[in-house]
Amino acid sequence: MGDQKLRQIAYHEKEHYRAFEPRMVDNSHPYVAWLNGYRLRKAVEMIHDSMSGKTVLSICGGDGQEADFFQRQGANVTVMDLSVVALSAARLRNTALHCACMDAEALTFADASFDWVIVRDGLHHLARPLKGFYEVERVSREGFVILECQDSLAVRFLSVLGIAESWDPAGGYVYRFSRREIHKIFSSMQTVLDWKIHTAWLPFGSDMLGLFPAFKRFIYPAMKQRLINRLLSTGATRSAFKTAFQVGNFVLGRWGNSLIVVGRKTHV
Repeated sequence: MGDQKLRQIAYHEKEHYRAFEPRMVDNSHPYVAWLNGYRLRKAVEMIHDSMSGKTVLSICGGDGQEADFFQRQGANVTVMDLSVVALSAARLRNTALHCACMDAEALTFADASFDWVIVRDGLHHLARPLKGFYEVERVSREGFVILECQDSLAVRFLSVLGIAESWDPAGGYVYRFSRREIHKIFSSMQTVLDWKIHTAWLPFGSDMLGLFPAFKRFIYPAMKQRLINRLLSTGATRSAFKTAFQVGNFVLGRWGNSLIVVGRKTHV
């Protein structure tokens, strides 16, 4: 196993994964819950097909948050990760999940082993992200979902300013995919019949908003104050928030940092 993989495992087991304590996302405020689940909900919407009864593989699935989401959609889910600690937590999170410890760049599953394959924020940790991309396609039968960082001019500018990271805390390069790159990859594969790409401005991670210290320290506690929470919890305010988010991403989302890709290999 390469040094980069060992560093990634060591970092995530130190900072994120506990064998007997799966991470819990703070969804106590409806706005935060809505943003935290945005990418997974959008992916299911783009798939435009029921997940009930489908076999799903969650690659680089950590302690099973994505796998748990698709299992609640009615899918039969396998979560795969290189960390045995993460997989131990995944088993505690949801006993219905199947777990497999293996390398995302060299999956031991046969071709077309799963109806759908999902990877969220995992490819950019790999030493060979494109190899992981092709493994996602190889082991899927109906299609696959990739939720990753987008390479856009706006994100590159933020990277120059030091706002968008070029290197992750474990020492790996943050590989970002562009729309043009996705188009070229799918065109060369010739197994993907059609694909959809959605981009948006979103914080990364499953517990997205909690990753921002200023938000966590000042804004989130204020949102939980009784009076403010009451004002924010009205139906009209929630609708206005979602509308503002959707309008903003309609105008500026093409250059956003978040890339949601659904590739379909068969027509359903």
